[in-house]
Amino acid sequence: MGPRRPCVAIDRTETQMNRSSYLVYICQAVKNRTGLERYWQVARYPENIDVLAGYGPFEVLDADQEERVEGVVLAEFPPFQQTVEWFNGDAYVQARKNREGNEYLGILVDSGVMPISKRKPGAQTDARMPAYVVFVCREIVDLEELNTYWQRVNGTLVDHPARVLIDQSRFLILEGQGPVNGVTVYEFPSRDAARSWYDSVAHREVRQHRKNGAKYLVILTEGGVPPPVEQRMPHTRVAASAAAPARRIDSSV
Repeated sequence: MGPRRPCVAIDRTETQMNRSSYLVYICQAVKNRTGLERYWQVARYPENIDVLAGYGPFEVLDADQEERVEGVVLAEFPPFQQTVEWFNGDAYVQARKNREGNEYLGILVDSGVMPISKRKPGAQTDARMPAYVVFVCREIVDLEELNTYWQRVNGTLVDHPARVLIDQSRFLILEGQGPVNGVTVYEFPSRDAARSWYDSVAHREVRQHRKNGAKYLVILTEGGVPPPVEQRMPHTRVAASAAAPARRIDSSV
């Protein structure tokens, strides 16, 4: 079985399909907080986007290489090509200039689910705060081991209240430093539910194949809309300090 490598070629007929896409944004360094806040104030987004997680409390569950994480955003956007055109449009390009000097890894990932605007009203009735586990594959070191992990990991979700949002779909790095070899995102009804799965015996046995087969960044983030600008990533207000490697941190502390 060959690797499930992403295809980043953009199909111009994509806008005709009932598919949405996801933006996965990981803030990796804040060196210009003033500019970042200005960007948050002036940036404009397409209609009907669904922000699933916006700079909420998070923790780095695993990092197989030195990485820094300051905040996470996960949002469902319009179809792939439509989102690429918005990202490269003059208005958003000008808005992004305000946050120059800050470091983000921004990935657009294709999805097989219906766009938000076409979902039936009342499709989501659970008022609990969801949580998301974001996996970014940075480097493949043993494809056989990694394929074993890919083949088995979703099976560990069976006894847990989880939903697969993204699973190695095609993607495009919009900004930031690669390499990226794939993105997976699982949704859970709560942070505790996510940790219960991640620390389960079944998952611990399977994830050893991931550890042997690839280098990953794994982040658990709480869902919810972004807080007011001045309350986002409060720990970065004094983040002119030297970069530190990723560690198990709880940004709610």
